[in-house]
Amino acid sequence: MRNKLYLIVVFLFLSSVAAAQNATMKGQIMDENTKEPLSGAYVHFDGIKGGSITDAFGHYQISGVSPGSYKVKVKYIGYKDYEQHIELSAGQTLTLNMPLTEKTESLKAISVYAKANAESESSSRRSEKNAGNITNVISAQAMQRSPDINAANALQRVSAVTIQRNSGSDEAYAIIRGLEPRYNNTLINGVKVTSPDPISRFVSLSIVPSDLLEKIEVSKTLTPDMEGDAIGGTVNLVFKDAPEYEYFTANGAIGYSALFFNRKFDDFDHGAVQKQSPADRFGSSYKANPGNFSRANLDFKKKNAPLTSLLGFTYGRRFLKNKLGFIIADSYQNQYYGTNSQFNIAQLDTRPGKNFQPVISDVANRTYSTQQLNNGLSAHLDYQVDDKNKISLDNVFLYTHIAQTRLSIDTSILGGNGGRLGPGTGTVFNDNRSNIQNQYVENLKLNGKHVLSKHFLFDWTGVYSNATQNAPDRADISINHLINPDLTSTPDYFDNISRIWQKSGNKDLSAMANLSYKTALGEKSSVELKAGGLYRHSTRYNTQNEYTLRPTPTANGVKSPFTDIYAADWLVYDVTGSLTSDKANYTAYENITAGYGEFKLTLEQLDITGGVRIEGTEQGYDTHPVVLDIRSNAKKTYTDVLPSLNLKYKLNDKANLRASYFKSIARPALYELVPTPTFGESTDVTGNPYVQHTEADNYDLRYELYPGKEEQFFVGGFYKNIKNPIEFALNALSGGQLNTSPQNFGTAKVAGAEVVYSRYFGDVGVSGNYTYTYSNINTTKIYTSTDASGVTTSVPRLQSRPLQGQTGDVVNLSLLYKNDKQKAFVQLAYTYTSKTLDLVYGNYGYDYYQQPQSFLALSGEKQVSKHFVLIAKVNNLLNTPTTIKISNLIQSRDVSNVSFNVGFRYAR
Repeated sequence: MRNKLYLIVVFLFLSSVAAAQNATMKGQIMDENTKEPLSGAYVHFDGIKGGSITDAFGHYQISGVSPGSYKVKVKYIGYKDYEQHIELSAGQTLTLNMPLTEKTESLKAISVYAKANAESESSSRRSEKNAGNITNVISAQAMQRSPDINAANALQRVSAVTIQRNSGSDEAYAIIRGLEPRYNNTLINGVKVTSPDPISRFVSLSIVPSDLLEKIEVSKTLTPDMEGDAIGGTVNLVFKDAPEYEYFTANGAIGYSALFFNRKFDDFDHGAVQKQSPADRFGSSYKANPGNFSRANLDFKKKNAPLTSLLGFTYGRRFLKNKLGFIIADSYQNQYYGTNSQFNIAQLDTRPGKNFQPVISDVANRTYSTQQLNNGLSAHLDYQVDDKNKISLDNVFLYTHIAQTRLSIDTSILGGNGGRLGPGTGTVFNDNRSNIQNQYVENLKLNGKHVLSKHFLFDWTGVYSNATQNAPDRADISINHLINPDLTSTPDYFDNISRIWQKSGNKDLSAMANLSYKTALGEKSSVELKAGGLYRHSTRYNTQNEYTLRPTPTANGVKSPFTDIYAADWLVYDVTGSLTSDKANYTAYENITAGYGEFKLTLEQLDITGGVRIEGTEQGYDTHPVVLDIRSNAKKTYTDVLPSLNLKYKLNDKANLRASYFKSIARPALYELVPTPTFGESTDVTGNPYVQHTEADNYDLRYELYPGKEEQFFVGGFYKNIKNPIEFALNALSGGQLNTSPQNFGTAKVAGAEVVYSRYFGDVGVSGNYTYTYSNINTTKIYTSTDASGVTTSVPRLQSRPLQGQTGDVVNLSLLYKNDKQKAFVQLAYTYTSKTLDLVYGNYGYDYYQQPQSFLALSGEKQVSKHFVLIAKVNNLLNTPTTIKISNLIQSRDVSNVSFNVGFRYAR
């Protein structure tokens, strides 16, 4: 035993001596001119594997270096490579701060390495300055520091961008410049992605974890090589790319919603949800019986809400002498959140003397409890064949599981409905729902770039994109009881139970190719000519099967009282379901063929980018089976010629003046053409085969100033003339559900102005933007009046109003604190949105408006060691409700309360 202890002591002593003989080099990498630290720079010794990546404050450290002579190298995208010879002696700790000089990137080269550096804020400012069109960029570094955990929350901090959400808060889509999601395009790595949502053309941004992203690009003007269906703008989610060096990061966090400090989380037995309907299990002609339907998924229980958990990692490196590179990233988010909601039904008041003004007829108090599990996996592989040829493969897979409980208590407050004879009397409905959705999105992209000669570049892309949503056994039970005039109550009875199995899918096959020619016209000028094309075949389907269960009558023909779901007796009203007769079953397709020609003239102080794009569209659908009372199939084709011109005048190295014009379109989504109802959380949509696509002429002007690497000042204006805008109009409101349909509403005018400012004053910084948007459209509504003799007349009348989804004022303001010495960063972020038109009402003088909102969020991070950073994020500190009114009446009010996360980030 003594000998073993002696050997251990000797080993530890020799190890400490050896460690003491090794050297350490540390320091900071900064911009030579501004002295700002550079995050993500790669520091290494020439000819020796390994090195160090600078942290968020530009610091690096390389330990365990043997004494000797070395050549230190530093690489950072957008800067000249740095080299310096050094001598390290045994036990020495050398502090070496190295300044880098910015360089002008060559547009002729294919960028293969150093992509991870594009995640920095300074890189985003450089991308905005050098872009050929008007663009805003959010870097991965900004998203890490912000209070946001998904792309939707991060995006709402961009100027002129707000987020449209549903009542359950599980869906989120971008509104750009006051134009609702249909007028904007969502891309993944530069290509369109399919949507699993049966009532949306795009993927919900709430399912995209922000820690998978390298950056988010928001293009507010278009060039000919960009797809033309973007009137408001294009959101491009750029996933992480292969780095030049071995790269590993990991993060983890836990969180909680303060909503559940005051109430429990409502849940049901997820295992009781039947994955297949009786028709799927036993055949379409099978006659279902009461025993074919489970009960536990309608047995709602209260429990303490579990913690939200977040985990993620990224790993990348290069092989084969840097020819082969790959990166893989995974993000897991298991969130528990909820909403307390008030949902009221407004109808025209037909009582004498009320002048047909809206009046609340029913009041419902709802609670939502939602588990949303997101798992995002992205992978990138590229191979550099030689200096002139590169092949890349990208795959993004997004999985979302949503389990939601909605408990609703609904009562009528107008007499004559449900026996109401005074305050506190009448029928009270309990309408409770369990719902599970599983969504899958996969986007596979194969891309090649080939330098054919000194002047010619050819690139091509093939894309397979597939999205599905499976919502099995959506169960909804309606229970009621009557409160008598003496305030006594009858027992509970259940009216019916609805069981719906729904599945939808969207698949795209796309091919794109571009040929570029570039040549110098002089020492500081060049011209680039570019031509290309696109073909996309897209299909969508929806299948739905609904069964209605009704209470078994007693011997005397009345209902039995309802005690619990396990004691309830029911009959299957439609024993074969609706599969063979449901209007919501359809297939649809869209074929897009496009070609363009583009030129870019680069002069010493002026860049001119312009050209024309032609897009041909073919859309159609078929219902299955043929439904006699609707148009069972339709086909429409149209061709659009889309010219554009972007001017950039370079006032100096730090300032640009931009002007642009482009023509663009917005196609109706495929489901919007099908005249059958598609069910949503609180709103159902019935399509319209006669709706036309939208065309727009767009004008922009912007001044840009970039004083420093993370600093900017923009001021600009825009104007849009929109022909045939598509908006949702209210058809009916029953059973607590809105039913809407897409319609064209004449010609709209949109105008606005934007201001963006970001600057540091020592350790303290401010970042903010303000957008004002004005829109106007005249639409025909029904005006109803009653004369002195009591005769009622209804006549059409034009009403002037803003566009649906348009917000007048949007403010984002952040106070920033960054201390390089303490390696700490804190951000307090405020967002304000003014009144927004939410839904168009059919009667003159009245529409549904979302009321102004103010949000406050706080985030911070502190580096505690070479590899670890502690993080904290708090959202909705003001507990701001989402309130929608018609006239001065509240139609809905959703409260979600404060949420917070604490965790860590690891990098090496």
